[in-house]
Amino acid sequence: MERVHQMGVAETYLDLDILINGGMDALILTLTSRLIRLPVQPGRILLGALLGEIPVLIACYSTSQWITVSKWVIPFLMVRAALRTRRLITYLKALAGFWLLSTGLGGFVYASWGWVQFDNGLGSAPFSLALYNLWVLPLVALMWWFLQHQWLRWQERNSVLEQIIYDLEIDFGCQERGVVCIKALLDTGNHLRDPLTGFPVILLEEEVAAASLPDNMRSFLNIPWKDYEDPWPLLWGVDPSLVKQLVFIPFQAIDRQSWLLGIRPERVTCFDKKVSRRIKATVALVKQVLSSEGEYQALIHPEHVQKGGEG
Repeated sequence: MERVHQMGVAETYLDLDILINGGMDALILTLTSRLIRLPVQPGRILLGALLGEIPVLIACYSTSQWITVSKWVIPFLMVRAALRTRRLITYLKALAGFWLLSTGLGGFVYASWGWVQFDNGLGSAPFSLALYNLWVLPLVALMWWFLQHQWLRWQERNSVLEQIIYDLEIDFGCQERGVVCIKALLDTGNHLRDPLTGFPVILLEEEVAAASLPDNMRSFLNIPWKDYEDPWPLLWGVDPSLVKQLVFIPFQAIDRQSWLLGIRPERVTCFDKKVSRRIKATVALVKQVLSSEGEYQALIHPEHVQKGGEG
């Protein structure tokens, strides 16, 4: 063990500090990931915990100014490295959750350490709080209450969404690119159907679907087919083989009738409470992002969650 002396007052073991700090960081990052329902990836958790060791090393070998800076900056890097998300709002919620857990758990450990008088108390110097900085306690308590209140509201909203969000697996028939695994929100206002087969329609973000589409379908997406009043002749002229796979679904816009490009996938599997079933569906692509917070990428037809939607 390596001993580190700080200002001639305290004597610590660096490897023990790193082990305890890393273990706590890994625990808090894992709990944060679970609470906001992001996949726990051990490699990324380990990377985040390693970044959390930087303030420990700086505290041993550098000045107090760099210690303060690192304690503010490193949590941003830890959460970004450990939790995989592309949405800014999800990242900020993960960061808030990490701070809440760190504050609550850290305060509990610190208080418990002194209460049981482990290692003769909290250190070689007595713990005291001067009257002139007593205002810090209610301020910290108020900030913690506000953040945990917002956190609980968000968690409550997530619980409601869980009742109407389903996991979908869509196979567009391109073995090289695999299947699309997404979350779909039950949309009771979705009454769209395939005009030829009559299958209920799933609305899916085009950007999400594009990565798994065959090359001929991806190429057709780049054609300005929406400029045509009737795009069906264009489909026959560009690639007649696509007629069996693509379909134009009419819908009423605000001022005119328009079209959605539909794709008939080879297979659509819906997972509901760990029970999977195949459903009959045509997938219609939409340009806009359906959920600003990335909670879902598709809208599923009401019939798909009923027995009649099974394939």
